[in-house]
Amino acid sequence: MSTSPAFNQLTNPKKITNTWLFILGRESLLSLAEIKAAFLLNNINFKITYQKDNKLVVASTNFPDPQNLMKRLGGTIKICELIGRLENSKTDLADYLNKKIPTGKIEFSINGFNALGIEIKKKLKQTGRSARYIEAKNTATIIYNKLIKGGADIEICDNQAFITKAIQSIDDFSKRDFGRPGRDEESGMLPPKLAMMMINLATQKENAVILDPFCGSGTIVTEAILMGYNNIIGSDLSKAAIDDTNKNIEWIKNIFKIKNHHLNINVFESDIFDITKKINNSAIDAVIAEPYLGKPLRGNESRIMIEKQAAELKNLYLIAFSKFAKILKPGGIVVFIIPRFNCSNQWIKIDCENEILKLGFKNEPILSEHKQLFYWRPGQHVGREIWRFKKS
Repeated sequence: MSTSPAFNQLTNPKKITNTWLFILGRESLLSLAEIKAAFLLNNINFKITYQKDNKLVVASTNFPDPQNLMKRLGGTIKICELIGRLENSKTDLADYLNKKIPTGKIEFSINGFNALGIEIKKKLKQTGRSARYIEAKNTATIIYNKLIKGGADIEICDNQAFITKAIQSIDDFSKRDFGRPGRDEESGMLPPKLAMMMINLATQKENAVILDPFCGSGTIVTEAILMGYNNIIGSDLSKAAIDDTNKNIEWIKNIFKIKNHHLNINVFESDIFDITKKINNSAIDAVIAEPYLGKPLRGNESRIMIEKQAAELKNLYLIAFSKFAKILKPGGIVVFIIPRFNCSNQWIKIDCENEILKLGFKNEPILSEHKQLFYWRPGQHVGREIWRFKKS
């Protein structure tokens, strides 16, 4: 499915429009791309009204339940609903909290505005209300103080106040990342948040057939299960990886109580060279994969060694795309990671875009102005370029 339609068009402006604030994750452009892809896939009308740093404000006539939406997004920290534009911050927010929490103690936080929070607490006490201002330094503070359900977590953006309606479950992501039984830390593991973002970027309906031909311990497979996908294929040349994937599939189904009677999962051992022997031509809607990224780096490797590895990986990736061209349906999507290597604070890249296009693909830019987006933490020796291609 193409993501070419304009995103900033409200298709039915006569309906009631609500305004929502997204607090984006560390890679804000990737988070933005994921939101746009998810909105397109689910026919959510929206218009971006504000965008700066990690804050995104959208107006929508058919916004979904924020709790359900949050469960489908890997790159969003908070989803907040507009309270109103601020004229007198202290008075407006104190009045709002009085009405929202009419009885008992008022517990609240205001992200980044501690002085204002203390002033509001004083004003509430002057009206006879018991109040506790919580300095929310991170999402854990908000979750563990139950501010979403029993109190109020407030964000201020562009002189507007928003109340948090959904927040990313750090416990669930941590469980999926570090608690799963099958793990291969030596080879490196795809973070579940990034796996979820990649699945969303593929813009596929839940009955689509998706394939991860470098499945490793099965992060993309298991995240796809949690997101409700029914037809999932995973393969890897390593028997140990397939064993880990199968363990993690059963674990995720048990831990998160997955009861999808239509779930069809096929996981098998296969080298990428032989994948066309295992999968019929034009059988796959989307390939979503982090391939082999090379030997783990320690930071003391020579430039010659890294360039040699990059050349070997380029050859592997081009072989993989030649196979994808056969097994993908016409118009099928590939969301694929291509690594960059940090050598003495200079990036060594794998330039294979033109060769991929010659194999029968065209670019599907992650964002209109970005062919690919970069995912990297300072100090890491390997960064990830996320690309999206469409079979011509």
